[in-house]
Amino acid sequence: MNKETLTAYLKLLACDGIGVLHARKILDAFKNAEAVFNEEQHHFFADGKLSNTIEKAVKAFNKQEIVEEELRFIEKKGIECVGILDDAYPALLKECSDAPILLFYKGDLSLLHNRCLAVVGTRKISAYGKEITTKLMEHLEPYKPTIVSGMAYGVDIAAYHEARKLNLNMVGIMGTSFKKLYPSVHKKYYDDLFTNGLIISEYAGFNTLVPELFTRRNRIIAGLCNATVVVESAETGGSLSTAYFANDYAREVYAIPGKITDAFSKGCLRLIHENRAQILYNFDHLITDLNWNTTDEPKKQAEVKKQINLNDFTDLQQTILKILQNEALHIDELALQTQLSMPVLNAELMMLELNGIVVGLPGKMFKVKE
Repeated sequence: MNKETLTAYLKLLACDGIGVLHARKILDAFKNAEAVFNEEQHHFFADGKLSNTIEKAVKAFNKQEIVEEELRFIEKKGIECVGILDDAYPALLKECSDAPILLFYKGDLSLLHNRCLAVVGTRKISAYGKEITTKLMEHLEPYKPTIVSGMAYGVDIAAYHEARKLNLNMVGIMGTSFKKLYPSVHKKYYDDLFTNGLIISEYAGFNTLVPELFTRRNRIIAGLCNATVVVESAETGGSLSTAYFANDYAREVYAIPGKITDAFSKGCLRLIHENRAQILYNFDHLITDLNWNTTDEPKKQAEVKKQINLNDFTDLQQTILKILQNEALHIDELALQTQLSMPVLNAELMMLELNGIVVGLPGKMFKVKE
């Protein structure tokens, strides 16, 4: 990105009252970052697509000094940038309405051209969480996905270690700018990924560091990936926000089940209960769902589907499968058509899910697995 274009993006980021959504609207209207601050191009404000408030915020820009300071820092540290109008901007993330207008990065951006999987979870990872993370990565290794996570303690850094051990591509998404690597004790891991992976931030050095930035960061993790796996989480854990963002983006979410008495399994169980995540008890299901198998696997799957015999199921399960065979249905509609009580219906659906026959979708929808 040339200096003039980068300067325009930074000025837009520095504008008071211009958030991500407004910035996207501005760039959609102008089609060129430099044009936003070119008075000769301000006729775009007159077409009614942008509010007077946005126009005033752009025209009132007066923070050239901090922009110049950021430009010097970027050059000194060898940071690269990609804007949302650039072809190199990650395609999956660009689909998201709240995607950042500018990404700061160090490393190999092309790693995001691969199949990408987010692996997230609690900072207080248990022995069980470590074991699951290790087994998950070992199972993924033949398919060579790019693993995307934060660089926090716990599940994030466990994912990093296992990915590097197996020579899987690793991408870390920061909740801070490059002026402050957090946590600082992970600096050696950042340095490793600068050369052997990829580190991304949406924040400039002039952004004020507040806890909310880490939650906002989670939408990038979800947006970059085909699917998200939540390994462990408290019932109100921060990693749940990544799952919710993935739901909003219509991406797959999987949660590892655990004991109901374990504090850091409750978040995963909550996601499963609310149909915000599929239960992940067999890693082969993840591979199949994402079509990461060999080229002849879809044919094999079709053959398996044809071999399903309703006689292999109980009478109640047959009733459910017959109703679901043509379309996905909300659980309330399914209860109405089957005339089953909700406790009985939930129990039968759980058995069908565990057997890989039925899949739960966000919003308490269910369908026969394809």
